[in-house]
Amino acid sequence: MYNQAGVDALDAVRAVVASFGAPIAFRKLYGILNAMEMHVEETPYSVEALQHLGKALEATARLYRVGQRGRLCLENEVATILRTVEKP
Repeated sequence: MYNQAGVDALDAVRAVVASFGAPIAFRKLYGILNAMEMHVEETPYSVEALQHLGKALEATARLYRVGQRGRLCLENEVATILRTVEKP
């Protein structure tokens, strides 16, 4: 079953990633974000897998030296999405 609420919940995370700008290297961030969306768009899904994808997104932001403020926003939005989609 398609989970529109889960997909919509990722909008805030997508907005934070978009705020980092458009360097070609950031396509990895979008790739992880797309994986998160594909994961939640159909129920059931694994919250544990989504948590790992969130950690990968945060680690990739650190790898590309996204500023502290941007990383904090990203971490907050990832935490919010995990709370939101905890119950598929």
